[in-house]
Amino acid sequence: MVSIGVPVYNDAKFLREALDSLLAQDYSNFELIISDNASQDATQEISREYAARDPRVSYHRNATNLGATENFNQAFRLSTGKYFMWAGGHDVWAPTYLSRCVQVLESDEAIVQCNSLAQNMSQDGKTIFETVRQFDTRGKGLLVRANLVLWQVSAFIAYSVIRSAALRQTRLLIQVGGPDLLLGFELSLLGPFALVPEALFFMRDHRGDRSRQPNRAQYFVDLQKRLNPAGSTYFGRFWRWAFTLEELRAVRRARLPFGQRIAVTSCVFPAYFVWFYPRVPEAFRRLVRGSLNRWASQPHTGGELK
Repeated sequence: MVSIGVPVYNDAKFLREALDSLLAQDYSNFELIISDNASQDATQEISREYAARDPRVSYHRNATNLGATENFNQAFRLSTGKYFMWAGGHDVWAPTYLSRCVQVLESDEAIVQCNSLAQNMSQDGKTIFETVRQFDTRGKGLLVRANLVLWQVSAFIAYSVIRSAALRQTRLLIQVGGPDLLLGFELSLLGPFALVPEALFFMRDHRGDRSRQPNRAQYFVDLQKRLNPAGSTYFGRFWRWAFTLEELRAVRRARLPFGQRIAVTSCVFPAYFVWFYPRVPEAFRRLVRGSLNRWASQPHTGGELK
């Protein structure tokens, strides 16, 4: 069974479309858990309506806003399935998304998570933007897997169909800048990622970020409020070092032979300096990312299931 965790906060505008696309999946063996972070709009009413209509849907409401990070974690803790996926209350999935991903996961127990190609789309769903950066690491060793996640900034990893047993070996999402990226790195140490080469997932620009150029400082203030509204900021002067420290902690707690642990640890610092050190030319960053994108986008040739 697949557990779908839908952490929501004031998502009434797009929630019906998101839930309809999830309930229309041709793979029907799933539970859908809505974890409401004390929404103040019609999210509660819509969620209760769907829970009353379909026995696969359950609704849980937090008394207060726990922040996005803890609300995501709570959705997983409420789950019971062999596989788990987080789903935004504003995105859209093709009817075959679950079945294609589960088919791949069932074909090889070593695969930690599977997703499809994903595309960004406008608020009204009429305009499709670029494809989200993704990669398939089947057939690649630990160092390659770890480096692809270290060097590829892609938040889409958290929206894959993931083995619940693998998620339980991680710290889930923790209070640090980029918790989804850190989780992706932890998962890469456990096994390969798989990619279904079809666009079956559409990520909506639900906050309208593409329609304006946000001030960088304000962006981090807003992000902090979403992740952990009651806590201290994690986006101060040293937030990049804090993120890198958590990557090192992830390597330390992973069940790796000593040699592999040292090798992966040595990969963390180069990635930090290229992405975060201010004196690195932006042209060099683009060159590195472009090269990795071209290399990582090579299709998996190990016999994709149809």
